[in-house]
Amino acid sequence: MKNRQLAIVAMWAVALGGIALIYFTFEPERDERTRQGRDAPTYVAGEDLAEGEGSRAALEVREERGSPRFYRGGPRHTGRSPFVGPAQAARAWRYDAGGRITAQPVVGEDGTVYVGAHDHRMHAIGPGGAGRWAVDLGHRIWSAAAVLDDGTVVVGSDAAVLYALDPADGSVRWRVRARSDADGPVTLAPDGTLHFAAGPHLYALDADGTVRWRFEARGPFLLSSPAVDADGTGYIGSIDDHVYAVAADGRMRWAVETGENVSSSPAIGDDGTIFFGSDDGHVYAVSRDGERRWRTHVDGFVRAPVALGLDENVIAAVYGPRPRVVSLDAADGSERWSFPVGVSENPEIGIASGPLVDAEGHVYFGAHDDFLYSVSREGELRWIHETGADIDSAPILTPQGLLLVGCDDGHLYAIRHDPDADAES
Repeated sequence: MKNRQLAIVAMWAVALGGIALIYFTFEPERDERTRQGRDAPTYVAGEDLAEGEGSRAALEVREERGSPRFYRGGPRHTGRSPFVGPAQAARAWRYDAGGRITAQPVVGEDGTVYVGAHDHRMHAIGPGGAGRWAVDLGHRIWSAAAVLDDGTVVVGSDAAVLYALDPADGSVRWRVRARSDADGPVTLAPDGTLHFAAGPHLYALDADGTVRWRFEARGPFLLSSPAVDADGTGYIGSIDDHVYAVAADGRMRWAVETGENVSSSPAIGDDGTIFFGSDDGHVYAVSRDGERRWRTHVDGFVRAPVALGLDENVIAAVYGPRPRVVSLDAADGSERWSFPVGVSENPEIGIASGPLVDAEGHVYFGAHDDFLYSVSREGELRWIHETGADIDSAPILTPQGLLLVGCDDGHLYAIRHDPDADAES
């Protein structure tokens, strides 16, 4: 009995010690670096509505050059890059993160690559593939980071915290405590505010991490990232079958219902149309006023963010039973071409990797068959490159033309152009 009592005391001591460690490491109330959002105003979907101001159709569409510092290239989430990717694929290097990588990598102005992994760490990697630092953020990291103008790296984790890290060594500059997993990639809005999703909430922050407001969706999770328009309106999908338009002050403008959950991050088109996919097997086009322009059935979940092609088209990644990448006319949703990936007819398997469009219109994406693909702007195969496991991460391009993508085998792959293939052809 005595031994059992000692074991129970020891168990409680270990548990309390672990709680204390988490508290003092990640959520110290007295730490001046920690921001608390509980005092910020919270606006509820369907209850707190933005004041009417007429149609927003004539609002300007901000040019987006597609910076590798941000998720999907910037606040519009176009998925376009200003750089040209490899015409033939060869591995330049491979970095071992020690855990599954589902997040899109981002790249700082000095060429440092930042990517979070399921080993709980945020990794900084030099342009040549050598690790610079890795910092434990307390839990798995699903989301892409954002690199701000001063180099600060902002990223969320399943520790229910959004972190702002010093690019030199990964030390914490500030952090925001959320109520749930901070899985939504960070968006830098045109006015300099930061927007991210955690649980049912969309947060807006000042540059120092101060919480301006929270928007609360009807459902339990916001798993996508908000595309933010020129006037600060954010469009975000929710696991309650809706896409919400949230005004710059945190109040709801409108909500569009689909037939299933929306985890696909929306993209803002060149004319202001909002494009997104849904688990109901459709890709949607919606006006800035929340009116549906078209809806196209693509025979599978669309969970990855869509990309905007260079031919007035929208490119979507599709799950089974017909896993493929499909190009749709941006004006009417009609199918232009599709490229099939023969992985499985299972509806839970397909393409989760957000397509990337390079400066010449070529498309790059990974799939659940352990391969990285490139197809032409007409949908014809250019090359295929094998990795060690499924690819859920969206690829990006560096200014030097390196294609970077994370993999479920725990590695970040850097793919360069293969000049030997040119010599052979």
